[in-house]
Amino acid sequence: MHMRKFLFLSVVLMLAGLTSWAQRNITGRVTDVNGNPVPGASVMVQNTQVGTVSKDDGTFSLAVPASARKLVITAIGMATQEVAIGSESTITVSMQAGNEQNLQEVVISSLGVRRDKKTLGYSTSSISGEDLTATRQANITNALASKVSGVRVTGSGGAFTGSRVLIRGNTSVTGVSSPLYVVDGVPIDNGGGGTALQTGTTTTNRAFDLNPDDIETMTVLKGAAATSQYGSRGAGGVILITTKRGRTRAKSSVELISSYNIIQTNRLPEYQNTYAQGANGVFNPNVSTSWGPEIAGQTVTNFFGQQEPLKAYPDNVRDLFKTGYGLQNTISFSGGGERTSYRVSYGNNGETFVIAKNRLDRNNLSINLNSDVSSKLNLNSYINYTNTTSRRTQQGNQLSNPVFRAWFTPRSYDLTNLPYYDVNGNQTFYGGEDNPYWSIENVRYNDEVNRVFGNLGLRYNFSSWLNADFKVGADFFNFFSHGFDEVGIRGGGNTNSSPTGGVIENRNNTRNLNSYFTLNANRKYGDFGFTFSIGNEITENKTQTAQIIGRTLIVKGYDQIGNTVTFAPSTTFSKRRIVGFFGDLVVDYKNWVSLNIKARNDLVSTLAPENNSVFYPAAALSINPTEIFPEIKGNIVSNIKLRANIGKVGNSPGPYNTLNYAAFANPADGFGPNIQFPFNGQGAFTISNGAGNPELRPEFTKEWEIGTELGFWNNRITLEYSHYQRMLTEGLFSVPYSAASGITSIFLNAGELKTNGNEASITVIPLRTSKGLNWTINANYTQFKTIVERLAPGVQNIFLGGFTTPNIRLVAGDEYGQIYGTQYRRDAQGRLLLNAAGLPLATTSVEKIGNPNPRFTVGITNSISYKGFDFSVLLDIRSGGDIYSRNLADLRRNGVTIETAEFPRYDKTGVLQKPYQFEGVDANGNPVKVPLSAEQYWGNNGKYVAAEGYIVSTSWKRIREATLTYSLPRKLVDRTPFGNIELGIFGRNLLRFSITPPVVLV
Repeated sequence: MHMRKFLFLSVVLMLAGLTSWAQRNITGRVTDVNGNPVPGASVMVQNTQVGTVSKDDGTFSLAVPASARKLVITAIGMATQEVAIGSESTITVSMQAGNEQNLQEVVISSLGVRRDKKTLGYSTSSISGEDLTATRQANITNALASKVSGVRVTGSGGAFTGSRVLIRGNTSVTGVSSPLYVVDGVPIDNGGGGTALQTGTTTTNRAFDLNPDDIETMTVLKGAAATSQYGSRGAGGVILITTKRGRTRAKSSVELISSYNIIQTNRLPEYQNTYAQGANGVFNPNVSTSWGPEIAGQTVTNFFGQQEPLKAYPDNVRDLFKTGYGLQNTISFSGGGERTSYRVSYGNNGETFVIAKNRLDRNNLSINLNSDVSSKLNLNSYINYTNTTSRRTQQGNQLSNPVFRAWFTPRSYDLTNLPYYDVNGNQTFYGGEDNPYWSIENVRYNDEVNRVFGNLGLRYNFSSWLNADFKVGADFFNFFSHGFDEVGIRGGGNTNSSPTGGVIENRNNTRNLNSYFTLNANRKYGDFGFTFSIGNEITENKTQTAQIIGRTLIVKGYDQIGNTVTFAPSTTFSKRRIVGFFGDLVVDYKNWVSLNIKARNDLVSTLAPENNSVFYPAAALSINPTEIFPEIKGNIVSNIKLRANIGKVGNSPGPYNTLNYAAFANPADGFGPNIQFPFNGQGAFTISNGAGNPELRPEFTKEWEIGTELGFWNNRITLEYSHYQRMLTEGLFSVPYSAASGITSIFLNAGELKTNGNEASITVIPLRTSKGLNWTINANYTQFKTIVERLAPGVQNIFLGGFTTPNIRLVAGDEYGQIYGTQYRRDAQGRLLLNAAGLPLATTSVEKIGNPNPRFTVGITNSISYKGFDFSVLLDIRSGGDIYSRNLADLRRNGVTIETAEFPRYDKTGVLQKPYQFEGVDANGNPVKVPLSAEQYWGNNGKYVAAEGYIVSTSWKRIREATLTYSLPRKLVDRTPFGNIELGIFGRNLLRFSITPPVVLV
């Protein structure tokens, strides 16, 4: 009720302030010397506070007083222009490059509002479309890596999976901390992107459905003060995407962008090729280890019962990997008339992987239209259709993953050429896993996504300083996947139906609807400037899923769900709605000081009615000492800005957590046998063991931030720095409960997380000559640490994922997401405890063994341009962080890597050598010095007896990206039908320097 009164009074006051005077409308366009539009240019009537800002296509419309004589136009990087109005009603302004020291920089802020960066009291970072597409990343989440301070990007880096983007740390205890993606003012879904563990394949995150060639700019809003206007969805940060548009009064043009890249494994483990398949120095064709005899051409009987000379196959693992490719094409048509503009584009992306039978295809069709229906009314629309299809092989910790155990194929096994079918067409292989080539052919998966998203917007200008915006958006997509496991499968595959085979099908339908209405005012009174917005947002998200699993194939090789004996169907339904009201006020004094106050109130459907009203306030302050005291400016100091802010955002719980719901019954007493329903033709339901909670509240994140922005030597050096602290309270997670009550857990607000962080970015221009030689260095630094301050009473830790050992946990008082597992046993002095055989002992309990979080990350981009040539290289630095490397352990304990053969295993007479030794003591503290063989040292009873032995560092330095382009001279291009011709080469993940041995790098 209070919020409604506030909105009503605000509207009344705004309308009451309307004044009328004799005026006329001026329309125009702001361009650079080449005729390209200049968006965000300030257009002011001289000696008044009447003004506007040019649109993305450079056009503007302004109601000017009858007494107006001149317009003053300013823009970042351009010299100020004064243009006489005269009797003209249409004006075109061509701007020249100017002194950057005295000009404004316009950035995109929350809700897509353009703001002078000097007035922002919080940190934002922007990436141009050119930078996003420089190395032709098909997935925009991968393109963010190492380019924005405060943003941590992790993942495989391939289009097949995308990357996880984390802005300033975790903002949920066990839920999602991902940012909200907003395209042209309307949020879109970025679900998917999961990684398989024991069954299935990876999936692609839905940000992949965006064609990077359609993106004009990407702006990252980081802190609570910047994202509070997005309410219950802005806790993890917001990524604002502005798409490319046509230009009014521009001739029709065609743009064609085409790129081709090859994808290779540039690093594989370094293998030994001296010792054969077997154990304890004896050849054995039925084991997976390479602890057999030295390879000397002796005759042995292989797995197929055939005699052959013993030899090594150095490329038996390398041959499994193929050369993949990526092909991207985009063609766009754009132009415009006096009042309208358009851009239509079609994009096609095809990509294969380094494993056969993996392919990802995307087709995009987008249309962007804009029309000035009248001098007061503007209509704009954007629509994108995407069709994505893929074929994939199995991944994760399962026996059907082609590379899970192929890594440690015995060095004397000809994996490339030996058969994997017997005479009856059944799988044959020495191990208990699926032969990699058999799995690629017989454990299949494919999916398809059809998606439509877009928006329609109306803007009405009541006057030069007051307008209303209304925008509706929709995001619809359906997902279909089909998996097939052939008879004879040994691993989990798609259906976990070893060895009888199975078929699985999934159908998911998602519908997201949004509407925005805002009333916006921008007016100056004397030296004071006021910008004010109030509005309403309504969003609804609906998802339906259906799955059916058929197990036990009737006819071998027949890939149909009807060709199975048993069926297990399941369905889900989810729906949520948020109705939000918001206000945003900016008060600016002479560009000296700017105060921004925001507020939003959400009504959330996933909370009980008595708790569903949630309030999110924020405030930000910026001070510009160089504007207050102009004498500070000089040859050294160009700009000094100080900023501070505080805000509050939140994460609402998912649907259906406030009540108790029925579930399929599966009664058991812990001893068995269990009763399986349907039983004697009867179904059964019971109340779910996990209880809902009608008193749930959102997870709240309160954050404060202080920072500065500095410029020196005519902005040849610029620095931005922020320090922040965010506190998550009311953390949501499932808390164990006494089973005697009839439930085993209850969903509660109980946890607290505290994050402290520092981020910085610096730009240095060491070289800029009149002959066109320019060298620019951009660097960014990210450091944050999230501590689990508190969990629920009686809850010692929260299990996030993994196994009994290892696993990932939250523990009160420790950093978020620590790795737990068995440790080496040690005495009070920290010395290893060894048994009589000289081997380490493992703890029976699970302890902390690693921290996956890096201490800091750094990205450094060097760009050099000269006479049409542009060269850029991005160095990515990560310091600290651990990983539990099962792959590295498998390689070593199976005796296939070079380090396991650094010493001869046997002397010339065949005597076992023991060059290794663990340093430690027995239970009484007496030193134990027992020589060990390589097989003992690297084995499951040696280094890898405890999970602690699997931990390795993830510190690295890598050349993440490099590009070289050449633009043909204008005098040559003018002789062709093209507007611009640019050729280039690029590379990704070219070099990596790390103390950790590689497993594979793509």
